[in-house]
Amino acid sequence: MISSLKGKINRVWGNYIEIEVNGVGYEVQISVHSYELRVGEEIKLFIYMAVSENDIRLFGFKTVEELDLFKMLITVSGVGPKTAAAILAEKQSLEIMKAIGEADVEFFKKIKGIGLKTAQRIIVDLKSKIGGLGELNLKEDLPLLEDDVVLSLRQLGFERKEIENVTKIMPVELDILEDKVSWCLQNLGK
Repeated sequence: MISSLKGKINRVWGNYIEIEVNGVGYEVQISVHSYELRVGEEIKLFIYMAVSENDIRLFGFKTVEELDLFKMLITVSGVGPKTAAAILAEKQSLEIMKAIGEADVEFFKKIKGIGLKTAQRIIVDLKSKIGGLGELNLKEDLPLLEDDVVLSLRQLGFERKEIENVTKIMPVELDILEDKVSWCLQNLGK
């Protein structure tokens, strides 16, 4: 397992660089906005090594915090390493965490390759993992007597009728809010 690389930059193209470490060149996909890259310069990157059936790919990050956010993003169903890298390539880490904390679905929908359901899953799955941003205000402009699940789904942009349809069939054994919302998101529109 490769956890970091420190070496000289041999090539830069698109979202990729080649780092030479002790005579071996490593191709690493990076978030371009984070770096001022020059061929010949020394660089250290924290690495995530994604291994699939047909590919081994290295994703590089300037800080451990960026790497940790990347690892959190890929825990979300439907968000693989390429999608998580695309999110981090387009937006700064603090912007991403703020959008999750504020349940800003539109923020994620503006990123190429992210649709409504993926944006909602990112927020629901990661809001409890992102600390220091306070609780989500899911009750804004909504009646106070509504259930937390309904409030969450309304905040994520679903209509009352489709929420009612999915909450009627929700398993009663689900007792954690995040699990309930996650189950509803997976079963909306079925």
